[in-house]
Amino acid sequence: MKDKEIQIKDLEKKIHLAESAVRLHYVKIGEAAYESENEKKEASTVSELMKQISDIDSKINSERERITNILNTVERSDEIDVLRKSLKNKIRSIEKDNVSNYETIGRAAYEAFKDGDLQSDKYADLFVAIVRSMSKINEAESEQKEIEDNEKAGNFFKRVKDKFRRVYLKKSVSAHYMQLKGHYKKAGENICGSDIITSLETESVENAVKPFKENLQGIEKLEKEELELNSENEKLQNDLKGFGVGANAVKTVNEIESNINLLYNNSTEAKREAGEVLYNNKNDVLAKTPKIRELIKEVRKEKDSVISCEKEIKKIEIEIEIDIQKTEKEELNKKISSCEDKISDYSQQAEQLKDKLRLTEENIKKLEDSASNGEL
Repeated sequence: MKDKEIQIKDLEKKIHLAESAVRLHYVKIGEAAYESENEKKEASTVSELMKQISDIDSKINSERERITNILNTVERSDEIDVLRKSLKNKIRSIEKDNVSNYETIGRAAYEAFKDGDLQSDKYADLFVAIVRSMSKINEAESEQKEIEDNEKAGNFFKRVKDKFRRVYLKKSVSAHYMQLKGHYKKAGENICGSDIITSLETESVENAVKPFKENLQGIEKLEKEELELNSENEKLQNDLKGFGVGANAVKTVNEIESNINLLYNNSTEAKREAGEVLYNNKNDVLAKTPKIRELIKEVRKEKDSVISCEKEIKKIEIEIEIDIQKTEKEELNKKISSCEDKISDYSQQAEQLKDKLRLTEENIKKLEDSASNGEL
């Protein structure tokens, strides 16, 4: 029986495969019908299903195009973010370079001012701090020289005092030079941040300012590029909104892909339904096309296989039932035989008991007769 049950399971698997093949062939029939000429589709009994499939395919193509547009837009937006960061870094680098030019510009302007090449009334206020620092430096350096010239003169205490004074003056001069650099830088910054830069009066100052002006032109060009990128990115963000993208483009694409899968399933089901209709209506104009006729033959072949397997299963199930009935019959026969044997034994025992009973009754009779005759 177990072997027959295995046979049934194998046949059920064959049926499942054949039924899957039938569904697949139905889909292929539907696809073949959809690829046929419009006139035949319109004249067919599955014309409405053909229109339904066409509508679904249009939606699928539209959703695919939407995904492509979203991905391209996001990719370009990411490129713009990288470009904008690069531009900002370039601008910061140029601005840093311009800050480093302030000292050179301030020094060149002061030298021209000192030489009388610049108008005093226009530049004098810019160099007040520089003049003051230069004066302090000159005073300190003069005192240093005077101490050095008189180093061997005077007593021991004066020499010790002068030594400490020289150390102080050295540090003072160094500090004033550091301040002077800051004053040059501030003067250069004031020149570059005012109208003076547009009307410089000497070639030396103009040459010093030239790199600064070139950097400004470079910054202006980069800022213009940044504005163009910002404008493009704003348009891209509006495009994404138009494509239905919320805060997360990846999530939106995943949702669209899920919808496409659903549409594919709907299209496949409509094709399967159309294939089944054409199989059952072989006089349909589409069912008569060579390709669909061949597919219908394949369906019939698989259906015949299903019928054959079902018949075989039925046959085996009957055989199993017969085996079960035979087994039950054998068990019943055994029980009947056992009962008959027991009946035979009981019959013999009953006869023996009857004999004993008869003897007992006879003894009783004899005893009763003896008692009545006084023979006891």
